[in-house]
Amino acid sequence: MKNVHPEIEDFYQNKCNEDERMMRRPLEYLRCKEIISRYLKRNKMEIADIGGATGAFSFWLALQDHKVHLLDYTPLHIEQAKENGKKNNCELASYTCGDARQLPYQNNQFDMVLEMGPLYHLQNNQDRMQCLSEAMRILKNEGIIICEVISRYVNLFEGFQCSLINDERFVEILDEDLETGNHTPGETSYFTTAFFHTPNLIITELEKAGFSNISLIPVEGFANILNVNDFMNDKHKKELLLKYIRYTESIPELFGVSGHFIAVGVKHIV
Repeated sequence: MKNVHPEIEDFYQNKCNEDERMMRRPLEYLRCKEIISRYLKRNKMEIADIGGATGAFSFWLALQDHKVHLLDYTPLHIEQAKENGKKNNCELASYTCGDARQLPYQNNQFDMVLEMGPLYHLQNNQDRMQCLSEAMRILKNEGIIICEVISRYVNLFEGFQCSLINDERFVEILDEDLETGNHTPGETSYFTTAFFHTPNLIITELEKAGFSNISLIPVEGFANILNVNDFMNDKHKKELLLKYIRYTESIPELFGVSGHFIAVGVKHIV
């Protein structure tokens, strides 16, 4: 399919070290794994990790004896994932450089589909719906989709936390983020072209794609507005932080504070 945003591929291929992102964001990584684990069955599952970058979640799941297929749009990520497999002595079922909107898998093949990245790089609603439609197609009946999206308000908090609002160009980008969800940084050094969801929007998109039993879970929750490193580097503070993130994760009034959400849906065909 047509590359609608070549700057995104350039960003990940040449400017951003995605292979180290989860090490830089330990709370996000920990919480994502915690949430995904709630939907894992004890028996071996066949899982598609769509947009899985260099395999942070793929290898974690494969080491639990699940059969994992990794697909990512950036050639460098697939090369790095293969190297990671050798380093960890853990091979995946397959490595594919491909497009989340046109998946190379069979109908009804997977027990679970992870989409921990594609939806927040597709600004066009039709592209996002195509992505979800493909996930629906490759899932078995009663299969589960788990997708991560970026909050519509993430740059509002970061802009004030990090004094980015002193940059007039950032403020222009922020205004567009808040109004439309489209994050278009142009030639600046800010995060590449993206789409930021509201909680209600990702639920609506999953419903339109045919998923049922939809749940929405904040990833960082209220911790998004804190200096997380101060807590993650102290065992006692870390446990307290996680305790209250979990305690507050079902309070709708706090959803918008989180930097990321995970949305979960089920393919249920009567």
